Formats: sequence, C-alpha cells, structure tokens
Amino acid sequence: MKAFKKYLVAFLVGLGFALWIMVFKDLFSQTELVKVYHILCDAFFVPGVLLLCSGLLVFSSNEGTFDMIIYGCNSFWDLFRKKSKKKYPTFYDYRESKAGKKVKYGFLLICGGVYTALAGIMYLLYSL
Repeated sequence: MKAFKKYLVAFLVGLGFALWIMVFKDLFSQTELVKVYHILCDAFFVPGVLLLCSGLLVFSSNEGTFDMIIYGCNSFWDLFRKKSKKKYPTFYDYRESKAGKKVKYGFLLICGGVYTALAGIMYLLYSL
C-alpha cells in the first residue's frame, strides 16, 4: 500500500503540472485538433521529463555521485559553527554510513515514462 501511495503521488504531481500547462496554453478553448494535440504533447512531455530526471538524480545520488560534494559542504560549514563536533571525521566514515541507505526511485522513472509515452502518442497524432 505504501508503494502505491508513492506512485499515486508522483502521478498526481505530474497530472497537476500537465493540467497547469493545459490551462496556461488555453487548451479548453481550442477548436483545431492539431493545436489540441500540440498542447497535449507539451503538457505531458514536461512532467514526464521532470519525473524522469528526478528519478535519474535519485539514482545517481544512491550510487554516490554527490557524496564528496555533500561531505565537503558539511565540513566547510562545520568550520563556522561554534563547538561543532564533526559527525563524520573522514570521508570514508561518511561513505560507510551512507552505504546502506538507498532511496527508492523506480516509481519516478515509471510515472515519468508513462507521461513521456503519452507525449509521444500525442506527438504522433499531432504530426499526422
């Protein structure tokens, strides 16, 4: 049930973006079918790419891409704190503590893929 909520929230966020773009581009007053498909293609493509890229960022973060940057920024800010005790004395300790903590990202990739596929279908209808 918890996994279903993640998919539902991601889908609803994407739908909110899509509806906002539809309203912004004035979809509901269009009479030409070509313009409708064009707006729908844009409306589904934007949340699809946003969700896909968010999933890829979480994936790369899980693999340790940003660990050095995060550790460096935390160490830098520790210089300015009074009586700060470093939580992780070395980068190795930081990496070891983060090794077991993986964030799930599949729901972002799947929902983003669905929206991107819908955009592709709308593009095919638009280009015909």
